[in-house]
Amino acid sequence: MYQNQEKIAAKRHNYLLLILTIYTVLSGIYGMNLVISKLKGNINWDSMKQFSIFEYIALIVALSGILISISLGVSSLWNLLKDRFKT
Repeated sequence: MYQNQEKIAAKRHNYLLLILTIYTVLSGIYGMNLVISKLKGNINWDSMKQFSIFEYIALIVALSGILISISLGVSSLWNLLKDRFKT
């Protein structure tokens, strides 16, 4: 039973690593090159009306990657603190 639990946990970590790798590659290729430079300083929201479909995809991937990274970081910190105070 213990080995089965280890396999399930390892599979979950592998999926998480795969998802984060895909987000890193996609946001690196699209988000950083196409959209992020337009989001510096004072954002001109009217310029987003002129985005191409690829720039909208890049914006969605970049923002969702940021949100997912923040939520995973907060979740990991929460679990770490919970484990620390549990023992």
